[in-house]
Amino acid sequence: MLTVSPDPLLTPRLELRRTRVEDAAAMFEALRHEEIYAYIPRAAPATVADVEARFARVMVETAPGRAEQWLNWTVWRREDGAGVGMVEATVDAQRGVSIGYLFDPRVWRRGYAREAVGAMLAHLAECGAAAFEATIDVRNAGSRALVAALGFAHVETAGIDEMWRRGA
Repeated sequence: MLTVSPDPLLTPRLELRRTRVEDAAAMFEALRHEEIYAYIPRAAPATVADVEARFARVMVETAPGRAEQWLNWTVWRREDGAGVGMVEATVDAQRGVSIGYLFDPRVWRRGYAREAVGAMLAHLAECGAAAFEATIDVRNAGSRALVAALGFAHVETAGIDEMWRRGA
């Protein structure tokens, strides 16, 4: 497990805040778009209550009987406080980290995902993460380009999933 600060992570344009149920209503607009979920096995939230339930679940970083740690941040634009997405990390017992991210399609291709995921990776590396991986649908060219830009290398393809790794 990693010891991670509860303080926000700041980048030039973004603030990454540890996920809180209180932020669900403000994040609903960013996370509700169907196109975000085209390549991941999760449905778009239909209501604020759906986002609240997900946030409440992932806020439990470690639970009895679970061998992994969940770390999640909501991502906010600093200039206007708008919610633009979230970044996720699942840490295994060897400090390997599987990453995920969801961003409002209205802000795609503006560098927000690269900035936010890069900040999360840097912070987790400082906290002792040993390596990072991402599983990406082969049809998701945007995500493949993102992880490649962040220094990940393609390792293998199995069916429609590609495995990308960075570090160890």
